[in-house]
Amino acid sequence: MKIREEIKTTKGFTLVEILVVVLIIGILAAISVVQYQKSVLKSRFTALMPITKALYEGEELFAMSSGKYTDKLENLDISTTGGVSGSTANINGSIVTLGVNNRHTYVKATRENFDNNLIMFQKGSRYFPGEIHCEAKEGKTLANWLCEKELGGTKLDRSLTEGYTDYVINGDGNGVFPKDWVNAIGETFMVGDTCTGTEDGYQCRALNFNNGACYGQAHTACSRNKYVNSYCEGTGDTSCSSSTFTNSSCVGTEYGACNGGTFTNSTCEGSGSYACGSSTYNDSVCTGNGNDITSCQTSTFNGDSSCVGNSSGACIASKFKGNSICYANEDGACGAFTNPNTGKITTSVYEDNACCKGTYCPDYAPKCDCGIDSSTGQHALSC
Repeated sequence: MKIREEIKTTKGFTLVEILVVVLIIGILAAISVVQYQKSVLKSRFTALMPITKALYEGEELFAMSSGKYTDKLENLDISTTGGVSGSTANINGSIVTLGVNNRHTYVKATRENFDNNLIMFQKGSRYFPGEIHCEAKEGKTLANWLCEKELGGTKLDRSLTEGYTDYVINGDGNGVFPKDWVNAIGETFMVGDTCTGTEDGYQCRALNFNNGACYGQAHTACSRNKYVNSYCEGTGDTSCSSSTFTNSSCVGTEYGACNGGTFTNSTCEGSGSYACGSSTYNDSVCTGNGNDITSCQTSTFNGDSSCVGNSSGACIASKFKGNSICYANEDGACGAFTNPNTGKITTSVYEDNACCKGTYCPDYAPKCDCGIDSSTGQHALSC
């Protein structure tokens, strides 16, 4: 009897099938890792909340009792094992910082090797009052995901911390993060920006300032600009010169600083030679201080403008029109200018209802304290 033996064979997996399985496992593992990383990231960020909130409330209590916020951690009622001092400290693994300046007042918290910052702005902060922000390090995908997607933050153009992107997670983003430019030329300025010219030759020029400031610390720095609700400080010769000022102010402490400008509803304070001089003032004020005799000189004053001569010779050889006033607070102020090279004498001119007020008014100037001369329609020369 012949026995037939049947051999059954089992077919194995192909290489392609094995690779598909490995690929699927890899994808699932990657997804799991990413989800785990996101979970850890959110947990670490949430862990920053308690200490940040405690410091925030501590600042509010300190402000209620003292009338101002503090940048000293030791001034706040915080219980720690090792104690804290200064504006930055590591408290229970959280690196916290108190920020107090004329723009932003806040508590910022982060951790070591962490790509996010939590910021709580105090109620009295000038910008972003009472808001909560999340900062993410630029180029870090998960960090930005946390702020924007997970926490629903609104992205802002700038951030408090350089190299980070700011997201508003609680608030309306009512504020700005100004930038401090150095030696910029032709840049576009946001609200609150500042520019500082520190070297001779054309820094911070040809700019438009709106609620900003320019610091001209070198020759011609901050000149030929437009200033609206802004400030220019000229400590270099001819700095802040040849500019237009609207609802703004200029302070010139060096030769020619703030010179040759047009001022509308603005102020200029000059203590340097020719500072604030050769300018046009429309409903504006020029004040000539210091020992120099030429601040505010050879200018034109229109409307309700005034020139305050607190130094000998300030406001000299100027034109006063409309209802403008020259305050002669020192001998020689509001009078004539004698060119030392040619000997030519240029007197101040008073037109319309313009007049001079003070002890040292020149004889030819109409006096503000006197009545209107019926024959000329102007203030009388004497009372």
